[in-house]
Amino acid sequence: MSQLLPLFPLDIVLFPKMVLPLHIFEERYKQMIGKCLRSKAPFGVLYTHEGTTARVGCLAGILKVLKKYDDGRMDLLTQGGERFETLHFDTSASYLQGWTEPFADREGAESPDRKAVERLLELYRETARILKRSEPEKVELSPGNRGLSFRMAAAFPFPKKVKQRVLEGRSETERVAILTAYFSENLPRLRGTGVAAKRAGSNGHVR
Repeated sequence: MSQLLPLFPLDIVLFPKMVLPLHIFEERYKQMIGKCLRSKAPFGVLYTHEGTTARVGCLAGILKVLKKYDDGRMDLLTQGGERFETLHFDTSASYLQGWTEPFADREGAESPDRKAVERLLELYRETARILKRSEPEKVELSPGNRGLSFRMAAAFPFPKKVKQRVLEGRSETERVAILTAYFSENLPRLRGTGVAAKRAGSNGHVR
């Protein structure tokens, strides 16, 4: 069953359980967040870039209002919830809304096999070492490897298009394959070119 959800288009991909601080300053989003706070309801975050807005996003629950300013601006701490798909956008309010439905993995989707997960972690840790990042300690195996791809995509600065593909994956096996392919494609260049590794480390992104 679809529901009308307030939407926050951002140049960021939010994942389930990912913590996201936000500074609310536009009047329309002050109104939106005010309504969410009064009703204790989440809003949806959709990745938006260069005029294109994704239709699959992630619910954001407000954990805490960190600060309120005299002019109505707010600093929030939010956390990703369930994924959703936008069926239709609604522009009748001052802020964007959309009729949405839950977006879940395919029914009966199998978990990735152990070898696939171990290969992904191996590539991830090698890339992190080259870029002198500390994230490997934050991404470990859990029972059934549930949520591994989301945790990894949230922790590591993948290109946002890759992150969105992970968010839209309909099984953990599919998402693990997306991340494995990305690392496999980029690692040879990082291994062989110290300059490229240094440049990537300077801005935190692999290109």
